[in-house]
Amino acid sequence: MKKITLLLTILIAGYSAATAQQLLPTEKQVNTFLNSRTYFVYDNNIFGMYNNAIEAAANKHWKITDYDFINKDEFKKKIKVPTASMVVQTESHFEGQEELGVFTSLSLILGKPGGNINTVPDIITIPMAYSDVDYDNWHYKIGLALLFMQNHVQWLKNNPHIEDKVLINHYKNSRKSTKHKTLWLLKNELAEDINTIDKIQQVYNGDVKFVSKEEIKNAVDSKNPDILVLHLVAPSRNIKGTVVTKMILDAANAELYYFDYHRVKGKKKPNRFLKSDFEALNKL
Repeated sequence: MKKITLLLTILIAGYSAATAQQLLPTEKQVNTFLNSRTYFVYDNNIFGMYNNAIEAAANKHWKITDYDFINKDEFKKKIKVPTASMVVQTESHFEGQEELGVFTSLSLILGKPGGNINTVPDIITIPMAYSDVDYDNWHYKIGLALLFMQNHVQWLKNNPHIEDKVLINHYKNSRKSTKHKTLWLLKNELAEDINTIDKIQQVYNGDVKFVSKEEIKNAVDSKNPDILVLHLVAPSRNIKGTVVTKMILDAANAELYYFDYHRVKGKKKPNRFLKSDFEALNKL
């Protein structure tokens, strides 16, 4: 199982100078990636939806490197090639805090001689859902994740020789007003006390629209500059885990507008986007 070593770890689990491993890829690793061919790794289930979805998303959104598609057997060879990069579906957890949950993630990694999934350089790992969540609950956001990955790499390229804390501050300070765009939401991702337009309008002055997963995917595919979407990673009642992460991203390019998280605490803080999140958005 792969450890989540970036982004959500530094924002949720915290970071200190005593952390054993470096969170950021080195400048050399970033440059190696930018000159690599990226291999999108198919799932072993050839009859599932993931393979078609990752291929469609890559063809639509991946611009930063040349790319191709490989199966898991080919992946076992490519992961040992230092000039190869891969986007692969992984099972991940926060290092040292497994009680927070196990996630299905998309990882952008570099090959390494003799390497395996836990020892190769990790450019970025993005949790998509808790591990037992059905694929159709997150597949529509794959394109958004690929855009975010590329933004992240470009930021690293433009900011070489930085310390981990600079990246921490970069994401923590990325909150910006959402009121000049329309926030598209899935109704079932909202807490009960904020799950209607009328309830939302009592605490938030921006435009909000309830939509379907397919509409969100289409907004990302068409790079709609007027739309913001929510990337919610939350446990269900049947899944072990306590952390709900919330990212609001621009549909056109996955620019981050809002990030927060909370621990599930019964009806007061359910596994949903909260009234307090809308109140926070209204202050931006």
